[in-house]
Amino acid sequence: MTDTASPIRMLNAQGYQIVVDLGVMALAGLFLALVGPFATIQESLPLRLVYWIGVMVVGGGLLAVAERLFSHLLPRMALWRRALATAAVVTAPQTGVVIAAEALVFNNAVSLLLYARLLPAVFVISVAALSVMLLTRTALSRPANAGPEPSGEASEPDLLAQHLPAQLRSADILALQAEDHYVRIHTNAGSHLLLMRFADAIALAETTRPGHRLHRSWWAAADAISAIAYSRGSGQAELKGGITAPVSRSSYPALREAGWF
Repeated sequence: MTDTASPIRMLNAQGYQIVVDLGVMALAGLFLALVGPFATIQESLPLRLVYWIGVMVVGGGLLAVAERLFSHLLPRMALWRRALATAAVVTAPQTGVVIAAEALVFNNAVSLLLYARLLPAVFVISVAALSVMLLTRTALSRPANAGPEPSGEASEPDLLAQHLPAQLRSADILALQAEDHYVRIHTNAGSHLLLMRFADAIALAETTRPGHRLHRSWWAAADAISAIAYSRGSGQAELKGGITAPVSRSSYPALREAGWF
């Protein structure tokens, strides 16, 4: 197992997810162009296509970047709260994008009053768009039907890795992190958010690798732990890939028995 992620593998994993996110937003833009909400039905279909697909793809890009930033800065925040925070931060610049698009595509006048009037609608659409993106990621992470066993020596299948996107299934699973009803799977090629109970994810992970429960919301593979510092009822574990995880008082006895103290 390597200590750090290969930059190329990590770039491929993140790039794949960004392409999927933007593709979903383009499809959403196509749907909105056909429906024509917010009085855009009065415009011609070609103009609606340019407007809605452009607005949704740009907004999807802003949401994808902000969501990844918040997931790293606030990993312990509940997923729904982080989603609302992400949408709130993106709303202001995205409203500017909407006004610019209306001026360029529909020749509408630009004003501060229009900007203020559009803010609530843009926020609601941003929340809905981010929800669709997260649900799509979860749906695409479901394992495909297993094919025939390859010839040669059989190895025990990695049951948790089967739930990851194709580009992460061969990566080394380093740690699991509970996030509300989701579990973030940290690998040496990037992370992925999975809709699954934390206890179920740990059970699947430990079918092929030993590990330790570090905290009520953290589990780490045994060979992914580089060091643990513990003092006065709490601590911190340094994991491979530059990941840090909290260590709780309740986890101390098992970790001490495993030889970490």
